Amino acid sequence: MYKLFSGILLASAIAAQPLHAESPASTSAQLQPDNEALLLSSLRHLREKRVDSALQDLRTLTNQQPDFRLAQLIYADLMAAQGAPLQDIGRNRAIDDKKLSGLISEAKARLLIEKEKPALDMVPASMIQLAPSQKYAVVMDTRLHRLFLFENKMGVPTLIKDYYASYGRGGVGKERRGDLKTPLGVYFVTGRFSDAQLPERYGTGALPLNYPNVWDERHGRTGNGIWVHGSPFETYSRPPEASEGCISLSNIDFTELDDMVDIRNTPVLVGHNVRWMKRNDWLQQQSGYRQLIDRWRSDWESKNSDRYLAHYSTDYKNGNWDYQRFSSHKRRVNAGKKYIKVGIDQLSLFTYPDQPELLVATFRQSYKSSNYKGDSVKRQYWVRENSGWKIAYEGAPSRGKP
Repeated sequence: MYKLFSGILLASAIAAQPLHAESPASTSAQLQPDNEALLLSSLRHLREKRVDSALQDLRTLTNQQPDFRLAQLIYADLMAAQGAPLQDIGRNRAIDDKKLSGLISEAKARLLIEKEKPALDMVPASMIQLAPSQKYAVVMDTRLHRLFLFENKMGVPTLIKDYYASYGRGGVGKERRGDLKTPLGVYFVTGRFSDAQLPERYGTGALPLNYPNVWDERHGRTGNGIWVHGSPFETYSRPPEASEGCISLSNIDFTELDDMVDIRNTPVLVGHNVRWMKRNDWLQQQSGYRQLIDRWRSDWESKNSDRYLAHYSTDYKNGNWDYQRFSSHKRRVNAGKKYIKVGIDQLSLFTYPDQPELLVATFRQSYKSSNYKGDSVKRQYWVRENSGWKIAYEGAPSRGKP
């Protein structure tokens, strides 16, 4: 039994969370063929008591990525262990307790994905539908300390990459400015900052998110500057909970992600307990949500205001408009129409990963009536009430406050 990290039983952790070899259902070796694959391979060799093979992997890794502190620590412990019991290694190491604790946490976090890796035919349940124009989508599972990148292949989200990621040192569920927490919910990339525009602690760049969105503001959540960004240049990666609320990747991983995402059209779903489902079940679920939007559109075209307004919650709010003011306005406007035609294009649908009773719909709307014509982009927040799904907010997408 190997003891690393000044008495932490790493081998026991590995035994409890087996490191799997590549298989059709496990994509770790396919998705992370470089630094992380070498690290996990070394831990696998340790579990099998193949110290020489572990040393070979770690030597390669530390040579090609000298600032990977976790790999350096394990490598140094193994080298020193050749002349002392492993449980004694690290006790006199020139590293403070806080940094050591962070490295131990990072090792445990990286091992989680080997135990809970989603199979290739699995899709996050909250990713209901991607718009045709959304080439990629991001899901951050804070419990796994993992950021998953999906490619939109003919309407089906397909997992193509996953990255170890750090988040806020205050935890998750951001409520107020300065709480150092990472928000949970459905967000969208609103732009891009290059490394030249940022302090060095953000690494190779940043993708700002639209926190606080209109739903956050409605619930009194404050703060801003929530980004997906790189790591400080002096280190390869950060401990699992190390940022001020942002999502932080290694600079290598951030650069790869940044090269692929559309800075104005990429959804970022952040959840602490992301639920996955098989693709066939996901397709059946998608159909039901599409019907929800289509019924709303059809009832609007019917000019039957009772049917149309039945889709809206009595808790509806949009700025200064509450349900009473909104419903009175719609009844008055619809009464003056001879016909209404509503087209919906580029529809995307997402539920909050930790709040499946909250649905975000975004689409391009074309509206034509007997006395008005116009196109717009609309975002709706639907809530599931006792009487079914209802619209609680409707308006133009917010761009956040980067």
